[in-house]
Amino acid sequence: MEGFVGRTSEGRALLLSVRAGRSVVLTGPPGYGKTALLREALPAMEAWSPVVWVDRASPFTGFLKELFRGLWEKRVPVPGLERTSDVEADLKAWSRRHPTADDKARGLVRALKEYAAAGRNPVTVVVDDASDLRGSAVPWFVALTEAATLVMGLYAETLKKPSTRRLWTRFDRVDLPPLSPRETRELAELLVERYGVVAEDREAYLSRVVSLSGGIPGEVARLVRYVGPEAVVKGKDTGTAYAQHLARREERGIALAPLLLVASGFAIAARYLGLARGEMDLYVMGGIGIASFVVLSPWLRKAVAAK
Repeated sequence: MEGFVGRTSEGRALLLSVRAGRSVVLTGPPGYGKTALLREALPAMEAWSPVVWVDRASPFTGFLKELFRGLWEKRVPVPGLERTSDVEADLKAWSRRHPTADDKARGLVRALKEYAAAGRNPVTVVVDDASDLRGSAVPWFVALTEAATLVMGLYAETLKKPSTRRLWTRFDRVDLPPLSPRETRELAELLVERYGVVAEDREAYLSRVVSLSGGIPGEVARLVRYVGPEAVVKGKDTGTAYAQHLARREERGIALAPLLLVASGFAIAARYLGLARGEMDLYVMGGIGIASFVVLSPWLRKAVAAK
């Protein structure tokens, strides 16, 4: 894939699992490049066996329909189907014969098993996003691992869900860490060229992109494509994680504002009460309180916000 950088060891581990006939999960937070790596590895997987790409694992009926379309396109025979030249017409006819999700799943598992039983490499089913996999579908995904090789991208938190945990014991696991600084810079340079970004100080700009992105490929792409070079270099609000950090600081400062308002209100009340009663000590204390909060409020707000 043009512009793909890094992930050499992770891609190699994924392909070794596939060629060994073992299913594999590819884990990483949003923006870490799970889809990009799966796309990059696709030609190598296709050289080994037919690959069916499905965008999502849920809803399960949608997954089954996409799996049917993929098998149809790869010319994998589906039992009970009189194939025509129209995939949608075939899907409708097949769905009428298999009205429930269980019926559909049973038929597709059978198709995959029969394909592999003919001495061919098992079909590889790539699920781009399996993070929303439901527990009710787990038994059928277990069955699919026995009939095909599954490659599934998901968030690491999904592996901890009690409803799906038993499924993942059947999978190898490949985790995506952030890119190294060298890889991050290489990706930034490629994207700068692709999108024609012009920065007054290119070196400073690239260094800031590397620093702000934290090695997250999706964040590198966002900074280069959607944030101006001046905003990046000067550290202005650059959105997402950077903006969220600033927002959290601002929220803490705003949370302090009511306390400062109440305290200064007491000081003002004490000053006027002292004046009304002729109590000089109370009047002076109120004045000192007002002066203190005028001087200290910006510093206190900054101190709380910086935590």
